[in-house]
Amino acid sequence: MEDVQDQPIAARKTSPRLTSKERGDRIFAYLINAPSVVLILALIAYPVGVSLWTSLHRYNLRRPGEFDFIGLGNYIAILTSYDFWHSLQVTLYFGGMSVVLVIAVSLGIAIVLNEKFVGRGIVRSLLLVPWAVPGLVNGLMWAGLLGEHGAFNKMLEDCVNLLNKLPGLQMDYLGMASPVIALNAAITAHVWRSVPFACIIFLAALQAIPAEQYRAARVDGANEWSRFRHITLPWLLHPIMIVAIFETMNGFRGGFDLIYALTGGGPGDSTYLIAWQTYKEGFGRLNFGRANAYSYLITLITMGLAIVYIRLFYRRGTVQG
Repeated sequence: MEDVQDQPIAARKTSPRLTSKERGDRIFAYLINAPSVVLILALIAYPVGVSLWTSLHRYNLRRPGEFDFIGLGNYIAILTSYDFWHSLQVTLYFGGMSVVLVIAVSLGIAIVLNEKFVGRGIVRSLLLVPWAVPGLVNGLMWAGLLGEHGAFNKMLEDCVNLLNKLPGLQMDYLGMASPVIALNAAITAHVWRSVPFACIIFLAALQAIPAEQYRAARVDGANEWSRFRHITLPWLLHPIMIVAIFETMNGFRGGFDLIYALTGGGPGDSTYLIAWQTYKEGFGRLNFGRANAYSYLITLITMGLAIVYIRLFYRRGTVQG
């Protein structure tokens, strides 16, 4: 075997040396990006690190002088408490129903808007209105609709004229009428605001499906359900995964502004989402150590659910052209 030292110098592999201009360009790129990196570290990495460190301590503003390291004590206390498991149960119901309804409603609307009809552009533009409404305003709006003296009861009173014979029809849907009704009312308000975003994703995916596949299916005698099942749905599995992950994260991490304006967690604790429980722990009980632990538990739960979605949908969403 020929010795490496006997080979010509040109044949040896050497690491490429940068010219002075290339070194200058690289240093300039580092300098240009340095302010952004510092800003990201200051606004994201540092607060995340501080909140994680705080979650490992006993820190309550009622005793501001105490900052005792307790390790996983806050996490153990949360996982063994009724408040956490109740709020998790409510959040799972809220998030699960929201995901199913958002996907079903937005997919139906997207299929309709994908067809050609007069005024389609105007309808598509109006679809964005609920998405543009801030979360707090959305909660206040639905509180005005569904309250005891709200617009919905007023509409029933004006249109039905049978309320004297049907006294149970007019009620406070967000109050003491029924905890289940209040939670479902919150889900309705959340779905109303979330549908436009999901609908845009589905509409973009529908427009990317080759029209030749539908024409070939019609020639083969496939009906509308068969075309939807064998053509449309496989093309939409990846968008469905994206919407499911996004809405699940919204259900777990979001919902605070809606609950704050709509029900305040009531009646009782029937609408105590885990995000609302985190707020009550931090700003109600002033227990910021445990509130930060709640936040990281929410992060772990949403990450776990996202992994489940990806494993279920990602490979099944591969479409053969």
